[in-house]
Amino acid sequence: MKVSGYQIFWLVNISSLIVFSYLPIHLAAEESRQDCWISIGLGCAIMMAITWLMLRICMQNKDKTLVGFLNDLLGTVLGKLFAAVYFLQWFLQMSAIMKGSLEFHNLILLHNTPMLVILLFVLFLVTYAVLRGGIIAISRCAEIIGPFFLFMLTSQLLLNPQDMDAKRILPVYVDTGWFHILKGTFYSLNYMVDPSIILMLFFFAANKRTASRAIFWGTAVSMLWGLLASLVLLFVTGPNVASELVFPVYSLTKFVSILNFIQNIDAFYIPMWLLGSLIKLSVYLFILSYGLSEWTGFKNWKLIASLISCAWLAWTLYSSHYLRLSYTTKSPFLIGFFYPFVYAVLPLLLWLIGSIRRRRALGAHEA
Repeated sequence: MKVSGYQIFWLVNISSLIVFSYLPIHLAAEESRQDCWISIGLGCAIMMAITWLMLRICMQNKDKTLVGFLNDLLGTVLGKLFAAVYFLQWFLQMSAIMKGSLEFHNLILLHNTPMLVILLFVLFLVTYAVLRGGIIAISRCAEIIGPFFLFMLTSQLLLNPQDMDAKRILPVYVDTGWFHILKGTFYSLNYMVDPSIILMLFFFAANKRTASRAIFWGTAVSMLWGLLASLVLLFVTGPNVASELVFPVYSLTKFVSILNFIQNIDAFYIPMWLLGSLIKLSVYLFILSYGLSEWTGFKNWKLIASLISCAWLAWTLYSSHYLRLSYTTKSPFLIGFFYPFVYAVLPLLLWLIGSIRRRRALGAHEA
């Protein structure tokens, strides 16, 4: 299964935009108010640096999956242990996105429909896409939907200039201070994008060098969009309203009214967002099932995908009724230890080990 650089670009871009349009702006606005755009900007810079680091690791291990190069660099025991950490992280992220998607369905479209019914239909679509065509089917959907998705999300930010007031982001820094700005960055950073999916997706790229550029630019475009979205949201609603909005980017579509003729563009936004979330969830299910297949040595990754879907269903239902698991976006363990370890500490360690081994190999070859 091989995908092109163009397809990789849209897989990464859609995966980033889906999460960015939901959690990060809301979390940053809660802490840094009118300076949330600064928090978002700092988070974007950090995420681009992490993406660059992930790509360095991928280029050092071009022909291996995450499980393969972890075993190679850290040994079998530590390699499998840290691979399991990434599997856990992907499962937590896909569960959080699933809950966000269910809330969006229930709040916007299907008010009186039981959550279980929505969950079963979404799970069926995601599992069917993965079992039917794997990463090839998902990437083909992404390259078709991607341009429309990005155009819709970008254009709707610019359709209400009459409601924009740049003074709503003033005063800069004075009312907030660096503590709250950095706190907003700290909370929102881990939900802007999941760069760890690169470590598995890169293996399926047909051209590694082209894929590396595609991943970098796919992430950069989504980061620039997120910064623009946070500024537009503040210009239109101000910090007080922005911090209260559950789906901030969707809410912007409700403000659009040009000559009382162009209105209700959420009818275009909703299907695009739902299709994008299905692609994001399908990517998670595929890389998790494929990785677990290699990790366990059980070659039938499609059966593993079916079993994961069952576990995913059970966990989503359980966490929805267990309130302590329903509000984990600000968990001190997750944002203070787990995500920084998975996104920064472990990749930095892998990059250093890979660089040292490469230099030793070059030295031995020259000798």
